[in-house]
Amino acid sequence: MIEYRLQTLPDVLRILLEEAEAFIGEEEFKGKKTYLIYSSDDISDILNELGIPFESKDTEETGWQEKWKEYIQEDYLTSDIYFIFEKGKKFEDNRRTLYINPSLAFGTGAHPTTKIAARLLSRVCSNKNILDVGTGSGILAIAASMNNALHIDAFDIDPMSLDNCLENIKYNNCPNIDAWTGDIADIKDKSYHIVCANIISSVLLAIKDDINRLASEYIIYSGILDSEFDSIKDELCIGYQIDERLTINEWTGVRLKKC
Repeated sequence: MIEYRLQTLPDVLRILLEEAEAFIGEEEFKGKKTYLIYSSDDISDILNELGIPFESKDTEETGWQEKWKEYIQEDYLTSDIYFIFEKGKKFEDNRRTLYINPSLAFGTGAHPTTKIAARLLSRVCSNKNILDVGTGSGILAIAASMNNALHIDAFDIDPMSLDNCLENIKYNNCPNIDAWTGDIADIKDKSYHIVCANIISSVLLAIKDDINRLASEYIIYSGILDSEFDSIKDELCIGYQIDERLTINEWTGVRLKKC
């Protein structure tokens, strides 16, 4: 994991970082603002291409394990599930909690696209078999399990995410989730009531045929910039109609129902 320190953060870079679910923080000293970017990917080529000066360090040198607490906050993932980062934390109102061990770029629930996907999924997942594409931390699969999904298969192409995902599944006591590392094209001779994919739009377009092949009732797409939705809507909706669309800040997602 790498910490990048920048003195400027143009909108084009912010959008790229948010699409990649990198963490963006700020420090201010004597009126001078510094932007802190935490990323599992090397973004130095992007910064150089945009002409943005930066300093970078491995997070082992910067104390990321404590710093993340400054930049991400617990919140409601859905209307009735509150995600937490502290095991065993209780609330006076006895709200339902979902524990996530924050592991950078694996998904914590704080990003609007994760909330969009979780809320679209929670309304239809009861007694359904679900495929969670690009599961990361497993947060969407866990939320579906908490909302009475029948069974969830969850996978990610990044092997680094699996240990984090399995830890979160185990702690939240979700025996109906199977998680592994792999690719959607490897899934053969299976069908799911719902396929959920919270990934950047370029990847959604690349794997949409496999998603259509595997989904029998609903598809949930999130990770789409609201400004680009109209330009890709027709490609994503082949054979489906929009059942619900949800937008948070500049991000949008849809639940599609088979025609």
